[in-house]
Amino acid sequence: MERNSATPNVKGRSVDPKTDYSAWQFWFAVAQGIITAAVAVYAWLCNCANARQKDMEEVREAMTCIGTRVTKLENCTISHRELGAVYDRINAVSKQVSKMDGKMDAIAGAVDMIQEHLLNSGGDR
Repeated sequence: MERNSATPNVKGRSVDPKTDYSAWQFWFAVAQGIITAAVAVYAWLCNCANARQKDMEEVREAMTCIGTRVTKLENCTISHRELGAVYDRINAVSKQVSKMDGKMDAIAGAVDMIQEHLLNSGGDR
């Protein structure tokens, strides 16, 4: 009985010790690349979802703040009588400013006359 260079397997089949695993190595590398790409896409999607969630939380906080401000404004309404008093005070200040404007025009006229007198007479003493 001749002895085969292949070693017997458990089921009686012979296994060649110099089997070429390059095809298996190629497909393992392809599977590893696909899995790595899938993990990268998953991580990117999770980061986008977290960023969106944080943005939504900021928007909710801003809306709560705005809602609080609107509620305060609605509770602190000014009556027509109070507004009338404010308008009366504004009108009084406007009249006072108009009077001051007239006085300033008169002062400007007097200064112009003094300047004209000094320029024409040469400031003789």
